[in-house]
Amino acid sequence: MGSKKIPKTLNGNFSLVLIITIMMVTHSHGFQLEIRNELSGRYRRLVYKCSSRDNDLGWREDWPDQHKEWSFAMSLFHTFFYCNFHTGYGRVDKMLVASWEMKEGCGDRDKCTWVVKKDGVYLRHWKTKFFSNKYGNERWNEYVQHDVLQKAWS
Repeated sequence: MGSKKIPKTLNGNFSLVLIITIMMVTHSHGFQLEIRNELSGRYRRLVYKCSSRDNDLGWREDWPDQHKEWSFAMSLFHTFFYCNFHTGYGRVDKMLVASWEMKEGCGDRDKCTWVVKKDGVYLRHWKTKFFSNKYGNERWNEYVQHDVLQKAWS
């Protein structure tokens, strides 16, 4: 009986290509998270804390028209950011604000924008509208925002 040899696939580079492909799929991609205070009325102060399994972004206090942005690496299997929101109108605890699955819901950008308003927490969707002049020889596009209520105050 002869010895069996392991066949060389792509001159032994198949393993390297496979490892690189797995790392690209499971590793990280740049992502941005934004929290905006658009509260109106008597209770306009927003206090919130956001965290993931690995990062605690700490408690913040924002007043109307203030916002905070974070950039981080988004991993396919284990990046989940949660936030606790507290206002004079109520609170929302442990709300999922960023995950790989949510990227599509944030619109056609690599950024999730959460907007805090008088009646709850909204996810800002961005849609691209395409325009052209009446002759059709000039074209341009514009981002249009649309806020969708995700969770009312409790």
